[in-house]
Amino acid sequence: MFFDIETTGLNPYEGQVILVGMKREGKIRQWKIWEIGDEGQLIMDVIEEFTKIDLHDTITGFNSAKFDLHFLSTRLSILGKMNSEIWTILHDRKWFDLYQFLGNDFQSLRLWLGKFEVRREYPELNGKDVPGYFARKEYDKIVKHNEDDLNTSEELVSKLRKAKEVRVPDLLHLE
Repeated sequence: MFFDIETTGLNPYEGQVILVGMKREGKIRQWKIWEIGDEGQLIMDVIEEFTKIDLHDTITGFNSAKFDLHFLSTRLSILGKMNSEIWTILHDRKWFDLYQFLGNDFQSLRLWLGKFEVRREYPELNGKDVPGYFARKEYDKIVKHNEDDLNTSEELVSKLRKAKEVRVPDLLHLE
């Protein structure tokens, strides 16, 4: 399963979660603040989806451990919705963070996609522009950017598994 969030900034004390995307078995599902209307409900809906994921399945994302998971947890705390059950649901899952695997050295997903010749469908859309897209209600751009992140992360994992110089640990069972 592939996972990515979109936010209105990098600081969870100032920004909010506006979209969460998951790709599982070839299908993308997205939770959008402009449809749900409440950030707390959006995150709780995603938490509910996590309860349906087998504990042996791997959740893969780019900077998911240091950013996405932390941002979700902090937002839940700020919104008064964090508790030990939710903490367990989020943190007892098996996470594979491409960012950490590839060096944890401030390199962007775009750099790694270029190195492995993975093409984005919407290369003109950047994550740093998501807050502006949201402010201008250009929601379709946020959706496409998120889909691109999910799809290219999946393709990158596939190429990493095939690369001779990089070996994704067998225990991850990435599909």
